Amino acid sequence: MKVSGIHVWSIGLYHATQWMSPDEARAAGLCDDEFPEGDLKGVQIAPGIPPVDMAVAAAREAIGRAGVAPAGIDLLVHAPCFWNGPEEWSPAGYLLRELGCPDGSGQVLDQGCNGMLAALEMAAGWLTLRGGDATALLTTATMVDGSPTIDRWRSAGYGIAIGDGAGAIVLGRRPGLAEISAVNSTTVPEMEQFHRGALPLIEPTPPLRPKVDVLARARENAALGAQNGLELQRLQIQAYQKAMARTLDDVGIGPEDLAKVLFAHVGGAQTDAIVMQQLGLPLAKSTWDHGRSIGHVGASDHVYDLEHLITSGELSEGDRLLLVCGTAGFHITSLVLTVGDLSPYERYQRDT
Repeated sequence: MKVSGIHVWSIGLYHATQWMSPDEARAAGLCDDEFPEGDLKGVQIAPGIPPVDMAVAAAREAIGRAGVAPAGIDLLVHAPCFWNGPEEWSPAGYLLRELGCPDGSGQVLDQGCNGMLAALEMAAGWLTLRGGDATALLTTATMVDGSPTIDRWRSAGYGIAIGDGAGAIVLGRRPGLAEISAVNSTTVPEMEQFHRGALPLIEPTPPLRPKVDVLARARENAALGAQNGLELQRLQIQAYQKAMARTLDDVGIGPEDLAKVLFAHVGGAQTDAIVMQQLGLPLAKSTWDHGRSIGHVGASDHVYDLEHLITSGELSEGDRLLLVCGTAGFHITSLVLTVGDLSPYERYQRDT
């Protein structure tokens, strides 16, 4: 789906101040040898900080950088990843109140670690239909420290550790840091059970929140006769190929025209096999090397990577970036950003 006139004005992050390496985690008895040598360096952690408060901090940074008044936010889309507050409660209302956005429409988008890219697609459509000088704020947050259901070092699968953090993006119609050139999403319903395993679809009595173990659910999925590992891998890779090819075709470019590829922080081997090999590009063209220093921060991964690319001076105006992610469902979103005027980030570097 080709997009025109929808721009990223600014981004913001929650800046965690603590960090833990796999070696430190092994010494503390938190993990074994799930992480290949030379891959993950460590994860950022934020003990005791509610995820919605991290999202508020990231949003304040993004709003301040965009130079807009909080009251001028017309749409908020929050994409929670893991626990973001109690059931029958909306984090969108909390965020709008804390940020001082009295007239904004608040939406919550449940797309796991694909949440920010799905929110970008949703907001691009909303801004196009709304017209005028409307402004959208997108937020996401992840915090698993002390979680009874999420094991930072084991729940997400081999080689993946979950980091704590939050990201925010402000979108509008005037030119900014980047323009959304195209975005596409697809779902692979045949893979739905991969993240469910044998868990029931009716809420059990007494209430149960089992510990998340993606690999265990995958084994249950195979035992139930759904798909084996090779078939799941084939379905997944085909879906990624289709989504990425459609997005590049919409822009009229090829993989060789991309400055960087931003993928979820799932380790070098998976990034290479799922995305980079399908594009015919080397792993060095991805942001894997940065991601392995902070962990898989849910749907914030691409925001952290974008900030790093800008502030490190790796991007120039006109560069094309491919952002791609997938999550339980199995949902995949792929979009191309065309980099705009980055000169405002000369002062932002002093803020981070």
